Amino acid sequence: MEQTISNSSIDRKKYFIIFVCMFIQAIPFGIAQNIQPLFIPYVVEKFNFSLASFSLIFTFGAVAAAIFSPFLGKLFGKVNIKLLFIIGTALSSLAFVGFGFAKTLPEFYLYSGIQQVGCVLFSGLGVPYVINNWFPNKGRGKALGIAFSGGSIGNIFLQQLTSQSLATKGPSASYIMFGLLSLIVSLPVILFFIRLPKEVEESKNETEAVNPLVEDEGLSAAEVRKSKYFWIFVVGYAIMAIAISALSTQYATYFTGELHFSPTLVGTLGSVFAACCLIGNIGGGVLFDRFATFKTMFIAMLLQIIAILAMLLAEYIPMAAFLFSIGYGLNVYSYMSAPAFMASDVFGKKEASVKLGIISLAFAVGFAAGSSLFGMIVDRSGFTAAWITLLGCTIVGYSLLLTGIKGYKNKSLS
Repeated sequence: MEQTISNSSIDRKKYFIIFVCMFIQAIPFGIAQNIQPLFIPYVVEKFNFSLASFSLIFTFGAVAAAIFSPFLGKLFGKVNIKLLFIIGTALSSLAFVGFGFAKTLPEFYLYSGIQQVGCVLFSGLGVPYVINNWFPNKGRGKALGIAFSGGSIGNIFLQQLTSQSLATKGPSASYIMFGLLSLIVSLPVILFFIRLPKEVEESKNETEAVNPLVEDEGLSAAEVRKSKYFWIFVVGYAIMAIAISALSTQYATYFTGELHFSPTLVGTLGSVFAACCLIGNIGGGVLFDRFATFKTMFIAMLLQIIAILAMLLAEYIPMAAFLFSIGYGLNVYSYMSAPAFMASDVFGKKEASVKLGIISLAFAVGFAAGSSLFGMIVDRSGFTAAWITLLGCTIVGYSLLLTGIKGYKNKSLS
């Protein structure tokens, strides 16, 4: 009876940690990643920047995250987890405040780089590390999916608050307000609630392993880097990220500027996309738990192909745009929870944060290039050629990624 009560108590703590990670994704992550596009027209108008030059903040941010991810991954397991989360949220939040004082493009680029490094530390690497420790085996995929769904939930109200603040207070004051909000709200949550399982809680987690192969922590990061299948996987994920970048940043421009959809229709498409993102984060986690990595990422490939084909069809059948919102929304797990799950499920739990850092580096490189490449193709050959290019990147990228997964797992089993 005592053991049953103890197990029940530990289970409550595990699911409370998921809620805490959801909150981290909703507020500091949501402010760092989801509301910046709303500032673009206000900043461009206030400082007379060109749209292209100011949009480079996303590229500088992605490059900074790519450079630092492998090094930051080595800190996990060596530095106190609360300290890492505090440093990450402080960098991200204070950089967002810094935007409010910036007046030149180099200043915006610098703060964007600092912000994204902080975001990688507490979200891209931090949240998966915490979840992986609390859910080493059973339910890990679903736990990651639910935790990352916090970003979608937070975005629902952050979009409205940001739009109203920009309209009434302007961009500089809004940057400062939301940056301080991120810092003030997140620090108490981290100090009081973010932690790793204690020894007795780890013992309970270990009893959940049902497959002896799952208990094998795998090779170290240095040993994994010697495998050709790891690099096939990494290159595939980078190419796949090119398509994800363009799909994430250019759909509104296509709907509004090229297809001339009404604001109401574009808003409705965005709402459907947000709802499907919420379903996709949680559903993707369930798929990972049930089918593991290969089948789940194959499903992600099909969803992304559907989304791109819908963009090609939308020129002739406008309602096909809803297929984009549904397909790409459901596919959100392919770049939110998937990297963390794949790093340990495919390549082993030993030094998983270091492996995740390398995978995040590959994704960031592809993501940094994607939107610019798409824009160049549109300027030269039009949107149809650009969508076809993304379709090619999707097929090639996923094919390499799936080959890397299959090859590495087969080699490990042999």
